[in-house]
Amino acid sequence: MARDKEWRKKEPSLKDVQAKYTDLPKSWILKADIQRRGLTYTKAAVDKIDPNIHVVNSDAGSGFRNNLDYVPEGLIWKDGSYLVANFDFDENSARDPYVIDVVDDKIVITDEGEIFDEVLGYWEKPDFYNKRASNGEPLSKYITSRPQRLDISVNKYCHFWDKPGDGCKYCPLTPTYKCSGATEEQYEHKYIREAFAEALKQKGRFTHVMLTGGSILSGKELLDDELESYIAILKILGEFFTTDRFPSQLIATAFNERQLERLKNETKLMTYTPDIEVLNSEKFDWICHGKSREIGYEEWKRRIYKAVDVFGKGNVSSGMVLGVELATPNGFTSEDEAFNVIIPEAEEIISHGVALAANIWRPAPKSILQGQKSASLDYFVRVYREFDRLQRKYCPNPYTDDFRRCGAHIGLDLMRTY
Repeated sequence: MARDKEWRKKEPSLKDVQAKYTDLPKSWILKADIQRRGLTYTKAAVDKIDPNIHVVNSDAGSGFRNNLDYVPEGLIWKDGSYLVANFDFDENSARDPYVIDVVDDKIVITDEGEIFDEVLGYWEKPDFYNKRASNGEPLSKYITSRPQRLDISVNKYCHFWDKPGDGCKYCPLTPTYKCSGATEEQYEHKYIREAFAEALKQKGRFTHVMLTGGSILSGKELLDDELESYIAILKILGEFFTTDRFPSQLIATAFNERQLERLKNETKLMTYTPDIEVLNSEKFDWICHGKSREIGYEEWKRRIYKAVDVFGKGNVSSGMVLGVELATPNGFTSEDEAFNVIIPEAEEIISHGVALAANIWRPAPKSILQGQKSASLDYFVRVYREFDRLQRKYCPNPYTDDFRRCGAHIGLDLMRTY
């Protein structure tokens, strides 16, 4: 989709939305619009990057960024929250991105030359980023970092893509993997162990570790091999702790009861996140056809609820790609229709003690839905506002995705006032 030069005249502006939702922080609404529209950087903003101090995209090796340009991995907001800032800037996207610039030696967020806010700075490197594994590779190849979180990508390839039409249409993970020419889906465990051991030497830096990866469908039973891959890594990490559990999150496919019990009993995992992605059975089947065919929408939800029985309330969350339900040609035809359908679904899920974390859908290069136009800022804010009301009503306590740890699921930033 070529950029619509008249897009600003066709939808509410940032200031319009900020004036409409006066109960929400203006800076938070700006953050939502940045995720929707994207970011680019002036030379002055790039010159503010100190490669000895800050994390840049080429350090982190993001599996969701196709360009390897020199940009910060994330921003630190004035309120102490974070924003993942490594998403691709598509020159053909429907809207102009915000511009990170420097004015009076301060890093600021601008649009059409107007300053909308200031950020404290860019994410800083943890100490282990400057060290290498025993094979000579940077330790950041095996474990990456957000300001207070360690991230381990266990599987680089999602096997739902093995059958044409089964890959999730919003996701660039597997297409990016294929284009990279990589042949190694998983790294040797000993290097992950080395990276984790080194990361823990920096006292007080990290509050928890997150594991995720593409789905693996093989095994004696569907997903058994995926389960084994996570159990193996979690056992390695668990060796560093004397407690029964350690602060950890696994974002994975929806496991059945037997697999959940193994995950709970054989590891020290604390929290589990099987992302449902789309809150409607029909749209789920179209957008995540492989997940729908192999597991199904209602069964996916049932497995989420069973996970609460296994791990306990407050220890289970699920994510969605908010806005993809409006994708063409088979998505909802209006934002009002989408809102009225997904909110009852969200309440059902949250009422079971499941925190609902949502990413703003911004069509990613190399995804099947690349080049489409995301929803209006008003839609995202209206949905997030309602999600927040439901989270407060049922109190699922999603601490692994709060404003200190995530930087992507900005809707849960609103819960900081608890």
